[in-house]
Amino acid sequence: MITHILAFAFRDDLEPGVAESVLAELDTFPQKYPAMRNWRSGVNVSTRDTTMTHGFVVEFATEQDLLDYLHSESHERFVRERWRPVVQRQVIVSLPTAGDA
Repeated sequence: MITHILAFAFRDDLEPGVAESVLAELDTFPQKYPAMRNWRSGVNVSTRDTTMTHGFVVEFATEQDLLDYLHSESHERFVRERWRPVVQRQVIVSLPTAGDA
């Protein structure tokens, strides 16, 4: 099992509703990519580090499933057309679930 984690912050100068639209589209990903498991997303409520405002976590059965998702044309198009124009910064981590390494 591979856990894929993304923490991010939207640009400060976005028009009203843009961030919400991108978040709503992200929440459709589990239906678009059947290899995704245990999708969770939301606002960062940490009081220790507020650098990133939002995040999501998703699991894939195999590293190849993750790579297939990352390199799919629909994901690449989303990143190019919807993500990069609105996200100010991000941190991405993918790691094997304990015991799977």
